[in-house]
Amino acid sequence: METIRLVAGQKPPHPVPCVIALGTFDGVHIGHQQILAQGRSEALRRGVPFAVFLCDPHPRKVLGLGSQYDVQLTPLNEKLRLLEHYGADFVYILSFTREVAAIPPERFVLEVLVPLRPVVLVAGFDYTFGAGGRGDSSLLRAMGESRDIAVIVVPAVSRYGEKISSTLIREKLSYGDVALVRELLGRPYAVVGRVSRGEGRGRTLGFPTANLEMAERFVLPRSGVYAVRAAWGPEDHLGVMNIGVRPTFHDTGAVSAEVHILDWNADLYGVEMRVEFLDFLRPERKFSSAEELAAQIRRDAEEARRRWSPRN
Repeated sequence: METIRLVAGQKPPHPVPCVIALGTFDGVHIGHQQILAQGRSEALRRGVPFAVFLCDPHPRKVLGLGSQYDVQLTPLNEKLRLLEHYGADFVYILSFTREVAAIPPERFVLEVLVPLRPVVLVAGFDYTFGAGGRGDSSLLRAMGESRDIAVIVVPAVSRYGEKISSTLIREKLSYGDVALVRELLGRPYAVVGRVSRGEGRGRTLGFPTANLEMAERFVLPRSGVYAVRAAWGPEDHLGVMNIGVRPTFHDTGAVSAEVHILDWNADLYGVEMRVEFLDFLRPERKFSSAEELAAQIRRDAEEARRRWSPRN
């Protein structure tokens, strides 16, 4: 998959006729996957490449519309990995600025999208573009028709009476409901980080942990203990992860993410690790002693095994 950076006002490098899926794709959830599947199918039918068009950084972050967008469900590297998995031949990434945000919708289509030579544009029903988000699927269709560009609008995908969206997934993560998030994403929610040296208390308790320093600014689930699957290299391993401030040893402090890998005791310092959240096990709490904490970690590990060994 090729990645092509775009700057508004500059010609794209060597565009070819293609089908383009439009969106922000934060999370690449099952609603987004419907858009990608339709785009990929249409590209195969027409015998042209399948492209994805997105903006980076997240428009809401640039416009100051919510501090929660300082962190993402799928930072750009993770998003690109997923878009390749779902069949994109190349991805156009428009550098999003306040100047880009001020482009009127009609100009956005004519000056940004049309030069990419789309034969088909595929977008979700709620896709908006241009100044103030005033451009919508109706305008996209009207402008496409006049330029022989087909426009496919994909309807909402819902679960349990709620439209699946990145906002909904962020909300469910804030509750720790990673089992539901797994359903909304069509895969476990995952973060990526590098194992660094921590305080070493886990090893003294008999449960060595890998202290994970996030590679990028991922959204983290609520504080608590989770059953996880950790992968580095070709294998993956069941584990339990604690997210929080470790209140047994600290009254306050920065939130940390520590993974105890079941049936593993080798040195992992410096390893890049991918951690998938499988289930919420319990809230984080303060224990009266290190021994009490160790006993609880043992129960956490047993519960993780009960739910995920053999793997569900």
